[in-house]
Amino acid sequence: NFVGGGRCVSDDAGVYKFYTIRPGAYPWPNHANAWRPPHIHFSLFGPTIATRLVTQMYFPGDPMLSADPIFLGTPEGARDLLIADFSFDVTEPDYAIGYVFDLVLRGPQATPMETS
Repeated sequence: NFVGGGRCVSDDAGVYKFYTIRPGAYPWPNHANAWRPPHIHFSLFGPTIATRLVTQMYFPGDPMLSADPIFLGTPEGARDLLIADFSFDVTEPDYAIGYVFDLVLRGPQATPMETS
């Protein structure tokens, strides 16, 4: 039940890095014995509010994803984009397990957004 917030600014290439404690699953009153899988919320801004993206990052191999209505509410072709990739390249020995998660606000590789 961790509540926190943070900010980071990407470099000129759009690369960002932050450290956090990996969250745990938590119960929620969606139905009997309902649990949300561990995830991290992101709210990103580009140069204007029109480029704002709000999303969640999940962790690979989580068995709860197949029962999570929020994750399953994402179009099937885009769900894999919500799961971070484990990376030995960004893992720091004896300190931090590293994940890579790409978010793109604009252009042909943009992260899918809701349409009205």
